Amino acid sequence: MRIFVAIALCLTMACGGAQRPDDDEFEGHLVPEPLFYSELPDVPEKPPPEQHLVVAVSECTVEGSDFPQKTEPGILMSYETALHTSRLKVAYDEIRGLYGVDLRTMDREREVYERHLKAADDEIVEWRIKARRSWWERNKGLVGLAFGLVTGAALTIGVAAAIDEATE
Repeated sequence: MRIFVAIALCLTMACGGAQRPDDDEFEGHLVPEPLFYSELPDVPEKPPPEQHLVVAVSECTVEGSDFPQKTEPGILMSYETALHTSRLKVAYDEIRGLYGVDLRTMDREREVYERHLKAADDEIVEWRIKARRSWWERNKGLVGLAFGLVTGAALTIGVAAAIDEATE
């Protein structure tokens, strides 16, 4: 009978020990990786100097029309220059789009980072409060457990001894 009490006492003391937190618990508190990364578009090649033609005109006659057709004032440019200019506009619009996406991504990552900082500050405050506790406040649960186990073991041994003497 005493052996069962000793085994129960050992099991209770072993299960009542403090546990160390796992390292996996802290992985969620890290700053996340960037969401994505995109390459910038290539710069379009400039047309050769002999094909580069840009002239301001006040009016122009359209070739190939049945009757002479006049256009409004504007800029006359070669096909290669017009192609280069349109490619520049497309690349510029794409870069502006990527910039907008980058700004939104940075804002989102900043919000996540600030939330992690706030959580870390809250945890620091919690640990500072725990550090200011007195010895009795830190250990009263363990003292109560030890006192209860010793009292329970003593009562169990006393009852077992009384029953053993009464049955003899």
